Amino acid sequence: MNGRTGRATADTCLNVWVGNERKSAMAIPTGKDGVASLRLTDQDAGINTQNQWKGCGDFGVTNPVVKYASSIRVNTGYVLCQVRQPDHTWLATQTFSTKEVLESGFVTPNTCGKARASPNPAEIVIFVRPLTLWEKLKE
Repeated sequence: MNGRTGRATADTCLNVWVGNERKSAMAIPTGKDGVASLRLTDQDAGINTQNQWKGCGDFGVTNPVVKYASSIRVNTGYVLCQVRQPDHTWLATQTFSTKEVLESGFVTPNTCGKARASPNPAEIVIFVRPLTLWEKLKE
């Protein structure tokens, strides 16, 4: 979600890792509503990452079903609207507890504006903003 405007960040791609088994991320597209869908399963037979979508590059996949793991990591391709750490990067990767996300949801802080959201079970809301020209040049 755009931290300045409160609008959904639509038609973009999120890099997502579930657990530590995959070295490369799945690039999952967001729709017009800014939602990227990912399902988790405990059953090996239920895993499905075959719905390739080249709009997000070679690792693009829509509606993946992956093996449950204790953590989910996300990289948005935008600046995170959070308090900066001394060693921060504009395009940081965030790690979330899968259990916490499933039970109560997670909403990141928003230091970019006044937009707010409430956590809902099985949802992650990440407040971001586009990179400035200077930030793009530095990365």
